[in-house]
Amino acid sequence: MIFSHHFDFQNEPTLQREYISPPSNPLYGTENQIISVIDSSKSPLLKEFPLKSDWDYMSGQRTRYLSKLPFKESDENFTWALDIKDVLTLIWDAHNQNIIYIKGKNYTTERLCFWIYHTFFPLVLELKQKYHILHVGSVEIEGKPILFSAPSFGGKSTLTDYFIRKGHAMLSDDTMAIDKHGDTYYAIPSYPFYRPYRKVETLGYPVENFVTEPKPLHTIYILEKNEPDAKVEIVEIKGIEKFKAINHSSFVDIYFMKQRRFIFFTEMARHIPVYKVKIPWDLKRLDEVYKAIIAMNT
Repeated sequence: MIFSHHFDFQNEPTLQREYISPPSNPLYGTENQIISVIDSSKSPLLKEFPLKSDWDYMSGQRTRYLSKLPFKESDENFTWALDIKDVLTLIWDAHNQNIIYIKGKNYTTERLCFWIYHTFFPLVLELKQKYHILHVGSVEIEGKPILFSAPSFGGKSTLTDYFIRKGHAMLSDDTMAIDKHGDTYYAIPSYPFYRPYRKVETLGYPVENFVTEPKPLHTIYILEKNEPDAKVEIVEIKGIEKFKAINHSSFVDIYFMKQRRFIFFTEMARHIPVYKVKIPWDLKRLDEVYKAIIAMNT
């Protein structure tokens, strides 16, 4: 299960997997949750996308967005594409709810999986307004999802990896979908791989202890570097700083969705506790950080 969806790679037999139904959840049925991934490398489909953004860098590659019409917040079902230079182009077929791909000269099946799971499909979910996507790691403590947020190279992946090695189930290595039902905010598990080493364009190691169903979000931890000899500190964040901490954890900054995101995260900040964890920048002291977080949740 990837963000509560199955993926059917119709033209890549090595990527096919037997579908395993997740535990039943009354809020999230499995009907119509299969995304077909279809090779269309021989078609002239790209000619249908006259609008092109400037090239930018993402995960070590030059990328740009392609579309038929200007992006608008109200057009959550429009067809658009992500062009990864010389690797592949991914097209969201909004009418059929499929992903179409066109191979580049440096295409590999590993890159196809990475770009769909890590980047493209989270963008699809955000633009469809199905979920809000956060750039976080996530594990369970006693069955309750907690999130780790930090700037790049801020310790998020290292701490997530430490919890996994301690036997905690993982929900996310890098991107987490959030949904709301009533006053409850649900963490939607991403994909069962993690990258403690942060190598680009790879999903990393498979995780056997992976959560396969949405669960109510429990706590968010914002990680902050501290001096190697400083003590471990965990301080609750409140007020506007709490909203800022959640908002700064967004996966991508889509300009025309700022108002919608502001409303969602403002309300979320009223229901989910957020703490700042000051982490001594010394791997030998990582167990102290782990035990401090565990103590708060047991």
